[in-house]
Amino acid sequence: MEKMQEKTTQEAALRILLIEDSDTDAFVLQRMIQDNMKNTQCTRVTTLKAGEAILEKGEIDLLFLDLGLPDTATPSDTYARIKKWAHKFPIIIMTSLKDHDLARTMVHEGAADFLNKDSLIDNPGHVQQAIDFSVERHSLHKKLLSEKEKEIQDSKEEKDQMLRCFMGGYSMDSEKK
Repeated sequence: MEKMQEKTTQEAALRILLIEDSDTDAFVLQRMIQDNMKNTQCTRVTTLKAGEAILEKGEIDLLFLDLGLPDTATPSDTYARIKKWAHKFPIIIMTSLKDHDLARTMVHEGAADFLNKDSLIDNPGHVQQAIDFSVERHSLHKKLLSEKEKEIQDSKEEKDQMLRCFMGGYSMDSEKK
């Protein structure tokens, strides 16, 4: 059954949301995605508010986020409003800023990658790599988190069983029936 799910997942289009106010930058990125990747569906909005409305619906697999949007005060403000979704899908920051400290902070806070727009022109394949690697890392992170949660639940159940045994829980369980 897992192989069947993998195949279905591979066939499904990667749903990308692009929050970018620059028509030129949006066109360039969408063209890079279209030229380098098969089976993607890219939706673009120009404001964070419009992007948040789409994110609330939960129908995307990856987010490209420009930090300089017309309805946010600062790059940090932009990311602060979006980072709550980092556990649901990869967030790739795409900006003209050349601020390494800001990039490290945002990656530390959950961003999957931080791309400089100027460098993408020189290396268009970098977009595909960022998407592929971000999706893989996110998938692995979710799998590990799920396994850890299962281990915690199993451990809790084992402890509960031991406590019931030592505290006469078996007789209490039979009284409930």
